[in-house]
Amino acid sequence: MKSFVKAVAPALALGLAVSACSSKADDSSGGGVGADGVKTGAGVTKDSITLAALVPLSGPIGGLGQDGVAGVKLYFDKVNADGGVCDRTIAIEARDNKYNSQETMTQYTGLSGDVAAVANLSPGTDAITLESRLKKDGLAVMAGSYDPLLLAVHQAFMPGTPYDVEAVNGISHLVDEGTLAKGDTIGVIAYPNGIGEAVTKGVDGAAEHFGLKVEHTKIDSTATDATAQVNTLKRAGAKVIVMGTAGGPTVSAASVAAASGYDVTILATNLLSQGDVQGAAKEAIVDHVLLTSNSAPFSSDAPAVQELLAAWEKQADGRPITAPVAAGYLMAGVLHKALQQACDDGDLTPQSITDSMAKVGKIETDGLGVDLDYSTPGAAPSLASFILKPDPAAEGGAVIVTGPEESDAAAAYAESQGYVK
Repeated sequence: MKSFVKAVAPALALGLAVSACSSKADDSSGGGVGADGVKTGAGVTKDSITLAALVPLSGPIGGLGQDGVAGVKLYFDKVNADGGVCDRTIAIEARDNKYNSQETMTQYTGLSGDVAAVANLSPGTDAITLESRLKKDGLAVMAGSYDPLLLAVHQAFMPGTPYDVEAVNGISHLVDEGTLAKGDTIGVIAYPNGIGEAVTKGVDGAAEHFGLKVEHTKIDSTATDATAQVNTLKRAGAKVIVMGTAGGPTVSAASVAAASGYDVTILATNLLSQGDVQGAAKEAIVDHVLLTSNSAPFSSDAPAVQELLAAWEKQADGRPITAPVAAGYLMAGVLHKALQQACDDGDLTPQSITDSMAKVGKIETDGLGVDLDYSTPGAAPSLASFILKPDPAAEGGAVIVTGPEESDAAAAYAESQGYVK
């Protein structure tokens, strides 16, 4: 087993190199065998390994993309301080994809010959659009999404449990706690595709497993007001509402439930910000919402969480840490294992780095997230989830209720979906 924290030294060096241009041959990328006997390819020179980050760096969510890149850099700062990988410094080239799939393709085309892998792709589902190019180029991509469609893209690596399996774990927890019983009705408020489609599948699978009834409602992906949907589900007698949306509709659903005296538990994947939990709807969120998550909250005392917080505090100039920082940090840690495996194999070409993901075995995150295993291409790397409770007083806005754990219902559902190979 590969331990996440032990993979790097505790020292933190600031100022990870951000590559602004490509280079060629032994002083540069392009292929061949170095003086150290290591086979090299795109993005690898005798001194450095360049990785890409394709994320939104401008526009309404540009700050989130910048934080994701900061998390990647924060992790590789530690790696560089400990000598890098194969005696090579890790450099990051970040490009702005403006959260647009066509722009992702454009930026990827300009980068693909000059990087060894992609350390952070957001939206992660853009890997589906890039699939044929990734296969041709051999590039591994850490994809910032838990959409189960990514499991079919063998160059893309999801850093956790798929959304639908998360929903099954959450419902299983509510059954175990006595909130739900056979014959009860659960409601769904979901986008028509993406996370909504995945969560809907998971809810249907869990309902069949536990003998529950399901009432489905849809909400537009641009909408934040869930009043109509909550009222519909209240009339249907739903004891639990499962959200297949971003954080905005979850906040709205909790507010509507509280205002109408609707005694309901709202189950959602953890896309709430600390600002949401501490905002005007905080009492409604605390009273009604339960979260599933692939990552531990910042309130956790797990070693990797505390290490991340300490590293961030040293270099953030008082800026609060965010979930994208943690996501970037975790994805960098996973990719580091593949880079080290490829180094040990004497082959730092893109395809070798991709193949190394399957050789690493189980990756223990030491509590930063769910443990991961990419040994079998096409299989889900995890079936476990944290269950969290919103808490305005807690760092990050949530505390752990239980987990990460894999429910029997999740294991059965995953097998039925072909997520277990």
